[in-house]
Amino acid sequence: MTTSTTAMADYTQAPDATQEDLSHIPGLKGLPIAGRLPWMIKDFNGAIREHYEKFGEVSFLHMGVSKGLLVLGPDNYKNVYLDMDRNFSAKMGYMNSLGFFYRRCILMRDFEEHRYQRRVFQAAFKNDAMRGYLHMMNPIIQRHINGWGQQSGFHFFTGIKETLLDVAAKVFFGLDDLGSDARKLNQAFIDVAEKGMMGLIKKRIPGLKYYTGVKAKEYMDGYISKLIPERRQGDGIDFMSYVVKEKNDQGEYFPDLDLTEHLTFLMFAAHDTTTSALSHLVMLLGQNPEWQERLRKEAMAIDKEFIDWDDLEKMPDMNNAFLEGLRLYPSVSMMTRRTIRPCKIGNFDVPANTVVFLPPQFNHTMKQFWDEPMKFDPDRWTGSRQEQKRHPFQFVGFGGGAHKCIGMHFAQMNAKAFMYQFLRTYRFETKPGYQPWMQVIPMPRPGDMLPLKLTRL
Repeated sequence: MTTSTTAMADYTQAPDATQEDLSHIPGLKGLPIAGRLPWMIKDFNGAIREHYEKFGEVSFLHMGVSKGLLVLGPDNYKNVYLDMDRNFSAKMGYMNSLGFFYRRCILMRDFEEHRYQRRVFQAAFKNDAMRGYLHMMNPIIQRHINGWGQQSGFHFFTGIKETLLDVAAKVFFGLDDLGSDARKLNQAFIDVAEKGMMGLIKKRIPGLKYYTGVKAKEYMDGYISKLIPERRQGDGIDFMSYVVKEKNDQGEYFPDLDLTEHLTFLMFAAHDTTTSALSHLVMLLGQNPEWQERLRKEAMAIDKEFIDWDDLEKMPDMNNAFLEGLRLYPSVSMMTRRTIRPCKIGNFDVPANTVVFLPPQFNHTMKQFWDEPMKFDPDRWTGSRQEQKRHPFQFVGFGGGAHKCIGMHFAQMNAKAFMYQFLRTYRFETKPGYQPWMQVIPMPRPGDMLPLKLTRL
């Protein structure tokens, strides 16, 4: 395949021609315009459970501007994610969300086109490259962590967000974490994620959030595209330097337009999801001090300033705790697809152009597959238990099928590198009885930014 048009032959409707006539499928419509969105903002998981208890694993859901099917249960996720009959499009599922800013990114590609584009990342995620990323991120993490102890009223979410933005600028693009270019790029990224993506009116009108996001994305694209020739000629070990040197079967570089979109999206996806995952993990360890001490003991046993690539396998408890945090609090609250032809989901006939909503957290806490599902219990992932193996799609913290997270191992490495230093530097506490409201939009996180008491060791 040498073009990006093959998979598009299946799409017969405009991006906004979604199917709304789903009257044969039961569900809750909610308010006239907002639908069930207010309930989901207030208690996302409670609203999902209510649908399940009333209607089962497949139901109609009106969520703000979107109407479609709420799909639950590992058997249904297996059907959608493996997609043996090519019924479900990720591209069309995200067209009216991520598609406003990342229309050409890897997630917005389907079938042969998606497989073809994934080749861009072959060298960038090999072991030798990952070793280099770990070497780059360690001193940045150290600088940020050391500064936290001097802050009063420290909020972890704010701190980890700033830390991982600097890590991303260095690892993904080779930018000095203290430089003005990195700061400008980081701010542009924030403007896209927190303003542009959240703007209700998608018009290029100065003063609107969406307009701010569009201008920020244009800056990001322009800046990154100018770096491509330089990185191709250089010998850098940053992520971008690997990606821009990849060639297709004809020995040609991938188009700069595609590379720019992939790179900006990967920075967005890697940063946001890891920020969310670490915020929830640290919250859980603050609430479960016995597990915090167990992980600290594991980190202390390695006994060096920074971990190396070969040290990652020496942290099995940390790996299990990270997965357990992701089980209880997925970093993506809702994944989406759209049907591109009539198909069947559960016992229902589903027409083409139907949006499919896939919230991971429900599967992650089903009593049929997990013992004491609401309990933080990292040991469930190991030894003779290994509860995650009871169904291949009961845990979808990294998605599944062809679109399973391409940066899964990078995210785990990044998290371990951070937690190793954080645990060896501070003992941290949440407020007594801490149970915050949990935000799910735009990014899952504790609603109060996770205030922590830090005690330097």
